[in-house]
Amino acid sequence: MLRREDIYTTVAMTKSERYLHTPGSFARNNLLYVQEVGHLESLQPHRCIRENLDSFLILVVLEGKGTLTIGSRGINVAKGDCAWIDCMGHYEHISDEKDAWKLAWVHFNGRGARAFYELFVKLNNSLSIFHVENTDEFFEVIKDIMACQREKSILSELVCGEQLMHLLNKAFKCVADSAVLEDEQEKLIIAEMREFINEQYAEKNVLELVSNEFGKIVADIGTAFRGAYGISLEEYISRRRYNAAKELLRFSVKPMETVALESGIGDVILMQQLFIQNEGMSADEYRQKWAGWIRG
Repeated sequence: MLRREDIYTTVAMTKSERYLHTPGSFARNNLLYVQEVGHLESLQPHRCIRENLDSFLILVVLEGKGTLTIGSRGINVAKGDCAWIDCMGHYEHISDEKDAWKLAWVHFNGRGARAFYELFVKLNNSLSIFHVENTDEFFEVIKDIMACQREKSILSELVCGEQLMHLLNKAFKCVADSAVLEDEQEKLIIAEMREFINEQYAEKNVLELVSNEFGKIVADIGTAFRGAYGISLEEYISRRRYNAAKELLRFSVKPMETVALESGIGDVILMQQLFIQNEGMSADEYRQKWAGWIRG
């Protein structure tokens, strides 16, 4: 169900437009969903105090300035300042007397909402406040969310969930610090390292090749690789070679000596031992059971 509150003035304190939304069962159980969304212009300073709300709030200061209190900490905020607040805790805000603010906001909840919030504050050094250079970008998304509330369908809730995620992604981009960016950059390098191994695994000196290619970029390639994939470089190479041998046995007619060489295992006896250890049968038996080209 959806209730709309048109533009209104509350005792000459604010002029606002807002929508209240009650999600359907599908949205409540599976999506991020809107509880309230809107924007306001403060006509007269007044204190808004809330707590114990099962909700999360994204608040954007579009114009002017004021004071935002989260928990026991009061913070002066101005145009471009934003907040992502867990509304179960205490929070309050009041506009400046001389430079009244304009705000846009969305209350939301749903699947993953708390996990997204906790990740945000972790990336933002345990703070709820962040700053954006272009408030119009945030306001446009909030206006799109408002427009979506005029519909009463599962499709509109799906679209609204996507718009909320778009808004959260914008918040995440604002707080990505250099340490996070460096971590992501290292992950990309380690992914490149894995692809390099996937191409060079059959070479006898593959570890030396990896070190020459990536050693100057990543201080400890072995530790970095294990941290990313939970497996050592040596074990990953061994597994890649073993899987290559399985592929050659199944999809080629190459003799065992060639399979051992082209897979990088190098030795037929070692290859036979690996198959007995991992498959409970010899490489020849594995080919008999799995090769599609064999006819009885």
